[in-house]
Amino acid sequence: MLLEAQIRKLARSNYWQEIYNSSKTCSGIHLFENQTNFSGIQYLFLYWLRVYSMIYSELAQLEWENLDIKVIENNDRCDALLYWRSKHIEKQIRKSKSEEKKSKQKPGMINVPIWEGIKKDKEGDK
Repeated sequence: MLLEAQIRKLARSNYWQEIYNSSKTCSGIHLFENQTNFSGIQYLFLYWLRVYSMIYSELAQLEWENLDIKVIENNDRCDALLYWRSKHIEKQIRKSKSEEKKSKQKPGMINVPIWEGIKKDKEGDK
């Protein structure tokens, strides 16, 4: 894991964050000499560049109260925040879906499958 720790340190540095963000908007700026067939290390570096870019953006927007620069600089704390954040977002999504289902039901209506109503009508005809 020593290699990953070094890659993460580079990926969160101001220098590489600037290069990464500039490469997204300026077509003449490239992170690597090769433009395709990235190595495993290059993919790992790109992954952490994206993660830290997102985290720095969230820090600037004050999106998470538990997020500060000390969290970003500590791999274990950063991983814990990312885990907590993913669980928090999953919970919000579940809540949103639940509320959406409730709002689709009209107030005062009883959800009875249509065949039950038909069955009762046929029994009443007998």
